[in-house]
Formats: sequence, structure tokens, C-alpha cells
Amino acid sequence: MRVRIKSFGVLVSALLVTCLLSWPQEAKKGPDKPAATNPEIHATDLLFPPGFDDLFDKIYYESRGTTSKPPRATAAPATGELTKKSSALSLRLYGGFSRLAAGDLNEGLDGYFELLELYEAMVAGSVTSGGYSPLHAGYNFGADLVFQLSPMIGVGIGAGYLQSSKSSLMTFSMISIDGGAFTLTGTQKISAMPIRLAVFFTLPLSGKLSLTADAGGTYYAALKLDAGQRLEFTADDWQEMSLSASRSSLTDNLGFQGSLGFEYKISHKMGFFIEAVGRYARFKNFDRATWTSEDSGGVPETDEGKIYLETNTDTDLGSWSWFIVSAVPPISNAYNTYREPKIDLSGFSLQAGIRIRL
Repeated sequence: MRVRIKSFGVLVSALLVTCLLSWPQEAKKGPDKPAATNPEIHATDLLFPPGFDDLFDKIYYESRGTTSKPPRATAAPATGELTKKSSALSLRLYGGFSRLAAGDLNEGLDGYFELLELYEAMVAGSVTSGGYSPLHAGYNFGADLVFQLSPMIGVGIGAGYLQSSKSSLMTFSMISIDGGAFTLTGTQKISAMPIRLAVFFTLPLSGKLSLTADAGGTYYAALKLDAGQRLEFTADDWQEMSLSASRSSLTDNLGFQGSLGFEYKISHKMGFFIEAVGRYARFKNFDRATWTSEDSGGVPETDEGKIYLETNTDTDLGSWSWFIVSAVPPISNAYNTYREPKIDLSGFSLQAGIRIRL
């Protein structure tokens, strides 16, 4: 009898446990929600009903002094959602030191300075101070708008300004003139506006540092030369000369340039770069020129035409060269030879700048 009662008690207890375990699911069903026709029952649903794991987590985290478990990690957003799409356009702003070959320009602009040095060599006088300062050093600046065809290759167009200028001063004393010291001053400047089309290359070296390079053709617009000299004996006795020349050819003012440098990425939109630029730009003579000569006792004289480099030869002094302006080509002879000069802006630049992604 006791065995039967004990078995019956076990059976009742099992039925009660089964009802209690199934009760939360039945409570979830609202009056408007019909029960499933053929519910699928799993053994795990009988042992661990819905909500059991959440209840365990709540008890666990409260025992550790926290109110809830940390939020679940969500899937990483797509690349397009994480960052805004980069623009293919960028703007490069730069400036720096420039050096020009100059060549024939210095050969013709130092004429009177060279002549006084020959007088000194003949012991006809002495240079007490100064001398001719040749055109070489200058500066340049500009901007490039670059369209990236790929992360490593882009094409761009740019414009800038290039200038080299110098001032010269020489003090000379003539032996044949008592107290005959006089001064010779000179100023010379050449400038142009380079407009270029180039291909730009970027090779990443690390996360922020890249090797950069570019190469392309350049048109030198507004090519212009301005020079002047003043020979002063006293405040009331002087002679002054000035030269102005320009060139605007659409086909002959073409040159080439290329650069190599490094860029440091400051941010996603901005970078700082330094680069060395090599430049080939050797042109024909200026299209037109004006020479003006004036002294303290006369009327100014003006000549227009082209510049010619005149080389003079004297059996006693030696030879020296200077510029003259003539409307017709002068004819060479035994003592004077003439030729049209070359305008050489070839050289290099050392520059720095910033790149801004638009």
C-alpha cells in the first residue's frame, strides 16, 4: 500500500511540475492569439522554458553589483556608412625658392659692370666696392587642381607665378679724373606665369607618409623682362638706361617640369608636402622690346624692336657684351658681333605646400 501511495505521489508531483513549466507559455497567449494547431515540443523547452536564461543572467549580474549585462555587440556598419565617400578632387597650394639658369640674360645685363672691370684690369681705375649681381635666385608660388583617376594616379591643371630679381651696385674710381669716383647701379627682374597640365603620382609608404611625383608640360604666359642702370658722377651729372621686353607666343613658350617629394597626411582632408622641382624652359628671343636712354643734359631717346646681344672687341680693353634694341637685325663686323639671345628659365625649385581634398 505504501508503495502504491509513494508511486502515486511521485506521479502527482511530476504532473504538477509539468503544469508549472508549461504555464508561462500559456500565459503569453492572449485572447486574440490562437494557439498553434500542432505545436512542436522539444525536451529543452520542458527543462528550460523561454525566459529562463534571462532570469539567470539577471540573478548573476545583480550578485556582481551591476544592474544588467553589457549590451550585445552589433554588426559593424558597412564601409559606406562608416565614412563619407571621399572626393576625387583636391587642391594643392605651394610656394618656395626658385633658381633660374638665366644664361644670355646675365650676359647682356652686366654690360657696364663688365666694362668697368676691364678698366680696372688696365689700371685705368679701380672698383672700390660692389659688382654685378646675376639673375638666379627667386621665388615661385601657385595652385593645382587635381582629379584622382585612382588612389595612386591623378591628372591636374595649375597656374602660378615665377620671379627672379636682383639689384647691383658698384663704386668705381677713375685715375685720370681727380676725385672721379662714381657709382653704377642696376636692377633686373624677369617674371612669368606658368600654366601647366600634369600627371600626379602617389605611392603610400606608411599610414600617413607617401612618396609623390608629377610630370607634365608648362606654358609660360606673361613672360617679361624689366631692367635698368644708372651711372651717376654727381647729383647733377648722370646717365640712365632702361630696358623692357616681353614675349607672348602661344607655341614657343612651352616647357616641361617634374617633381619628387613627400606628403604627410594630417587628416582625411588635408596633407602637408615638400618637393623638389626640375624645370626645362628655354625660349627664343622676346617678341618686342623698348630701350630708353636719358641723361642729365639731354632729351630721352627711345628705341623699339628686338633685343640683340652685342659683343664688342677692343685690342686694348678686351671684349664685353651688352644688350641693344633694334628694329632691324644689325650686321656684324670685325669689332662687333650680334645675335639674338635665348631666354632660359630652366632650373629648379624647392617648395612646400598643403593639399586639401574638396
